[in-house]
Amino acid sequence: MPIDSVFVSVAVVSMFVVFAGVLFWGDLQTRPRHLVAKRGDSERHRK
Repeated sequence: MPIDSVFVSVAVVSMFVVFAGVLFWGDLQTRPRHLVAKRGDSERHRK
């Protein structure tokens, strides 16, 4: 495979990874506070 194709493939995959990371970060920022509190309580009880 030519090196140009490798560069394009890496660029496309990295764009999708960055986009997924931004969506995940945005989901964490907009998650309701009561869900975050419940998740924290359940983790505390497991330890």
